[in-house]
Amino acid sequence: MFKKNQLVVHVQYGIGKYIGLNSLKKNNIIADYFVIQYANKAKLYVPVTSLHLISIYNRIKISKISLDTLGNKKWLKECQKIKKNMCDLAVQLIDINSHRSLQKGFSFKKDSLKYKNFCKNCSYKLTDDQKKSIQEIIIDMKSSIPMDRLLCGDVGFGKTEVAMRAVFIALNNNKQVAVLVPTTILAQQHHETFKNRFSKYIYNIDIYSRFTKKKHELSIQKKIKNGLIHILIGTHKILSKHLVWNNLGLLIIDEEHRFGVRHKEKIKELYLNIDILTLTATPIPRTLNMSYLGIRDISIISTPPKKRLKIKTFVHFFCSKVIRKVILSELKRNGQVYYVYNSIKNIEEKKEYLSKLIPEARIKISHGKMNRNDLYKIMYDFCHKKFDILVCTTIIDTGINISNVNTMIIENADKFGLSQLHQLRGRIGRSSRQAYAFFLISHTKKIKEKSKKRLNLIKSFSNLGSGFTLSTYDSEIRGVGELLGKNQSGHINTLGIELYKKFLNIAIKRLLENKDITSMDQLNNNIREVKLKLNVSTVLPENYISDINVRLNFYREIACTKKNKKLKKIKNKMFFLFGQLPRYTKNLFLLAQIKIFSKKIGIKKIQYYSDKVCISFFKDNVLNVSWLYKKIIKHPKVWKVLKYKIYIYKKFLNDTFLLKWIKKFIKSIINHK
Repeated sequence: MFKKNQLVVHVQYGIGKYIGLNSLKKNNIIADYFVIQYANKAKLYVPVTSLHLISIYNRIKISKISLDTLGNKKWLKECQKIKKNMCDLAVQLIDINSHRSLQKGFSFKKDSLKYKNFCKNCSYKLTDDQKKSIQEIIIDMKSSIPMDRLLCGDVGFGKTEVAMRAVFIALNNNKQVAVLVPTTILAQQHHETFKNRFSKYIYNIDIYSRFTKKKHELSIQKKIKNGLIHILIGTHKILSKHLVWNNLGLLIIDEEHRFGVRHKEKIKELYLNIDILTLTATPIPRTLNMSYLGIRDISIISTPPKKRLKIKTFVHFFCSKVIRKVILSELKRNGQVYYVYNSIKNIEEKKEYLSKLIPEARIKISHGKMNRNDLYKIMYDFCHKKFDILVCTTIIDTGINISNVNTMIIENADKFGLSQLHQLRGRIGRSSRQAYAFFLISHTKKIKEKSKKRLNLIKSFSNLGSGFTLSTYDSEIRGVGELLGKNQSGHINTLGIELYKKFLNIAIKRLLENKDITSMDQLNNNIREVKLKLNVSTVLPENYISDINVRLNFYREIACTKKNKKLKKIKNKMFFLFGQLPRYTKNLFLLAQIKIFSKKIGIKKIQYYSDKVCISFFKDNVLNVSWLYKKIIKHPKVWKVLKYKIYIYKKFLNDTFLLKWIKKFIKSIINHK
């Protein structure tokens, strides 16, 4: 959404400042213009039908930005350099991921009867999103190209059940399965979940982590090599070179954002030709962008389970009175509390502080450096309500599922990343009871601008299923540098994140379609403008949609739409919200349709004079000349054909007739191309 005085980028003119939406009337023609201010207070009036050429300017580094100068070629020259670099980068990105697609993978077979019986054992009814995700995964598994799919669903939305169905298919094909998780606690919880779900089968399921004793470790290594362990759940220890698999077919990675670059590179190296399914609630910007760019497949579960309430989220300065009040309120309803304090060094002191503040509460500590048995006992006791408050580090941010814990307090919340805050918050609200999350910040230390943004976002997006949305915003806060490498950050700051991604997307799309991108003109063709000079009024009147931001949002949606089906949906949505479309609004949709059709056949410009229509084509148009000549022969006085231009001599009663005729004519060209 555009905001007044916000920095924007026009693809042809560079960085400017949006200063308003203006309606102008000339020769009885009404049109709205998006006004951008450039250096020296020069103004550019952009027709709202060209809003797809404008993007919001977001950058990686916060630094002072100078507005570009209208008429100066510096911006275009800089863009030219960046685009050349981008073509190389597109090749590099695809090359990284093409190694997997070139590998010969295993084509899984699905035994429908056995699979149906396994599904019957599921204790709840699947949502449509889960069903769709499962179908997408099964299609991938049946393919001979190794699967690399991201399954994105908010915490508690049933990703594990979807994954277990993929696991069943793998096991039924006599393949072994590895489940990689970031923490020992999550490994333990998954181990119990998988054992329960596969209890009617004879599959051997084991756990492998830093807490695995040496003797048991050697036993696991031997059994894995001999194929006697069917599912192995563990931490990054699974990536050990000492683990030699007998017949590994599927790798499940849970909470990929918790694994570092080194671990991910090792995964690529070790598991090049096997199917990989990655589960996450909040994908990191790198993964999200790879999915957007079509390099990686993605399935999304956005439907929440029934009877789940959104978590009420608050941001507070640290205050003893608030902490005591919040905890006592939870204890009064016989609930329990997570108190997240991410410093092992001072965690004992924090426990003492809370014991004095709330003497009526039973408190224990949990962190990653504890002995395995002690850690397991504490979590077991907490699950069975033997104490009230668990003071812990981020060890609980993945997979822990205790329905009685519905209040969470996070101290120094500004020190956490967006994904981590969302993951932590997801540990509560796992029942039909209202849950509360309190993010505490220091009132003595200055909070960074990015931290403020993160906290505002996490507070705003408390609805169920907001994890994917948060990741999209996280991508903008953090930038896409992680995807592209440090050497790209300068280019991103020049163009802004949105435009950079658009250019890169074009380059990658052309490569994936086996189209040449060595010529910069070919890259430019994907964002070239179809110019329409038809002298017709095309507006969303103020008396039809009064809110300027809503109008602007609809203008941008219409301008950016590339498919007529989507355009129809926007039209229906507008009719549903505001009623019958005014005449000039209908013109706006007709104009948008003409643009979509024109781009398909390489039309450069359509202009209407008082007695004729002129259609100009790009050199690489797909015009069917023989069909056109047949029309000309029938009515030679109506037509005039020049190189890359057609003149049709015709008068129209009004602008609606003009637009409908042009639309019909271009459609007939498409049908005969």
